[in-house]
Amino acid sequence: MDRTGIGMVVAGLVLAAIGIYGIMLLPPEVVAFLVGLVELAVVIVGLGLIVIGAVMAKD
Repeated sequence: MDRTGIGMVVAGLVLAAIGIYGIMLLPPEVVAFLVGLVELAVVIVGLGLIVIGAVMAKD
């Protein structure tokens, strides 16, 4: 592994440690954020299915 790869691994470990610390510090906010992300993903998938269904029904 070259120096760039090692730097990326070190940066990833530091960011993961900061993220874990943040999750431990603010659990209710993190849970609300994750629930919001899941709901947003469901809405996007639903809209995609509506568009695909409309295109297929049109043909």
